[in-house]
Amino acid sequence: MVDDEPDVLSVTKLALKDIKIYGLSIKIHTAASKAEALELLNQPPFAIAGQAEGSLAVAFIDVVMESPQAGLELCEDIRHTLGNRSAQLFVRTGQPGIAPERAVVDEYDISGYFTKVEMTEQKLYTLVKSGVRQWVTLWYARLTAESTNYEIQHVDTREHLIEALDGMGEGFDDLGGTLVSGLVFDGKMFTHQKPDQVRQLHAELIQIDPVKTWPGGHQLIADGNRVMVKIEPTEDTIDYYYVSDGMMPLPEALHEMTFQNGLALAMLYKRAK
Repeated sequence: MVDDEPDVLSVTKLALKDIKIYGLSIKIHTAASKAEALELLNQPPFAIAGQAEGSLAVAFIDVVMESPQAGLELCEDIRHTLGNRSAQLFVRTGQPGIAPERAVVDEYDISGYFTKVEMTEQKLYTLVKSGVRQWVTLWYARLTAESTNYEIQHVDTREHLIEALDGMGEGFDDLGGTLVSGLVFDGKMFTHQKPDQVRQLHAELIQIDPVKTWPGGHQLIADGNRVMVKIEPTEDTIDYYYVSDGMMPLPEALHEMTFQNGLALAMLYKRAK
């Protein structure tokens, strides 16, 4: 929340304090100016080593602060200087004539434009819910694509593929990310953390009915925060499992991405020597 009016920040935080998304409470950060917001965004938890876009999911930004265009300049900095294309940016203004809505939406790549009068508690609730969900989907899709592309580049040998996967999930504990995860290729388990818990998780999930089965017998099992992808051995795939116990129930829309990533890995491992 970026606004130079302390009362606006206080009321907004109060309106959002009990919101949960995918079972998780949201973290609300405030800044009173463009400069203060940029300082905040260049520090943890927003700035993440190795992640260009950081962890900003949703921002509500006032237009007129230390200058008439400060909020729009902040949107520009988030999109271009910081390189964050997935954060959902909502502009709020008490002086709509200063920044015409269509021009702002087109030029600054924002997700919504609202006057402060129309920004009701219900509208805040809706925008935060939808904005965080949209960000999660974009972030997960990008992470999955980057992971698969990186693995394809290291598929010359199984040893190199495993080395590429060795850091899977590292660093996410501090961010509330995946807590337990592991891969099993042809009966051999690979994990950078908690192998005993991965074995136990695998043993429990394999007993649960799948939520979806694909041709060839491949399956996805989802049980609360726990997910398992099971790939059957075929002409093109190795016997493979991916198991995880994460911070939240995986949205159904992301099940397909999780399965396709597992299928790609099973095929890559099969082809490698």
